[in-house]
Amino acid sequence: MVTNELENSEKENKTEQQDPVAFFDRVYELYKKAEVASGEAIDRFYSIGGFKIRLRFAGDALIPYMTPALAHLETEPFSDPSLTVCLWDSTSTNTIMPPPPWQRHHHHPKRGEIHGYNTDRIHTSFQWGAFALSILDSDRNLGIYWVETTEQIPYWEKGSPLRTILNVWMSKRGIQLVHAGAVGLPSGGVLLVGKGGSGKSTTALTCLNSQLFYASDDYSLISPEPTPTVFSIYNTGKKNANDVDRLPFLAQAISNSDRLSDEKALYFINEHFPEKILTNFPIRAVLVPRITGKTNTSLTATSAAAALASLVPSTMIQLPGSGKEACQIMMQVLQQVTCYYLELGTDLAQIPQVIFNLITNQ
Repeated sequence: MVTNELENSEKENKTEQQDPVAFFDRVYELYKKAEVASGEAIDRFYSIGGFKIRLRFAGDALIPYMTPALAHLETEPFSDPSLTVCLWDSTSTNTIMPPPPWQRHHHHPKRGEIHGYNTDRIHTSFQWGAFALSILDSDRNLGIYWVETTEQIPYWEKGSPLRTILNVWMSKRGIQLVHAGAVGLPSGGVLLVGKGGSGKSTTALTCLNSQLFYASDDYSLISPEPTPTVFSIYNTGKKNANDVDRLPFLAQAISNSDRLSDEKALYFINEHFPEKILTNFPIRAVLVPRITGKTNTSLTATSAAAALASLVPSTMIQLPGSGKEACQIMMQVLQQVTCYYLELGTDLAQIPQVIFNLITNQ
């Protein structure tokens, strides 16, 4: 009997290795069991990048972790979602995920994609930091997100949930998730690009204390057509714990103030500044922040190629599923707008004023 079970398990694994769809179907069946075990499916509805997205939770355990960052995009229920993502955890649903049919060395070392389990239809990745599995079936417009327990979800996952699934699905529709912030006015704004530590977050968060509006400090959706446009995806902001005193007006908005010895400060902007959020606006310029140590903030013209060099590497490294098409979308956007270095000064009040002047004088 035991021998037969082992043989059947081996056959299942071999089948899955040959056909990623079979693996997806197996995980989806487990999700449906988790939904039954939890006693209910709980739906949340969002408009993201202009598309109707439904998150379907097996029970309520994951809701506090996955929904705050998307709260500014929540809508009334609808019956015709463009994409449904099913979310579940093993602990609260008492539904066990069996060992994966691949070895650890099959993971992409940084992005988490699983070799042999990615096709034009199926995208599979595993994040070790969150111990989270993300799978997307593009033909069915169906995604699955699984974690073993909510206790393993790190703060950055709470701040930008479902990045992999949303990135892959959106990119097939000409919209690219990028590692960039965005601030501006309803009539237009700027995209802030650069690697971590370049000043993107400080720039974006400082604008909350100005006449400008906020779309993002870390991840944004961009589209080149019909005109370059940015869409807000997460209403979160992050700041190094040793630097939060530079933005005292945000002190009460820190969601994890008791864990700053181990984590960056995490802000949910929608909870404290909902009136300052813009969900989308035309991109008038791309800014590459540079910390100068000087008092004043200024702009220096640069090329689309230089801005692209600041945007592409961090986007490609951080976001599974980003490839040639992602580069093309980023290039199309940057080639249609003006690009500048934003020479950041220590007088933070000047930063949003320089950006405001740029936008309104174009």
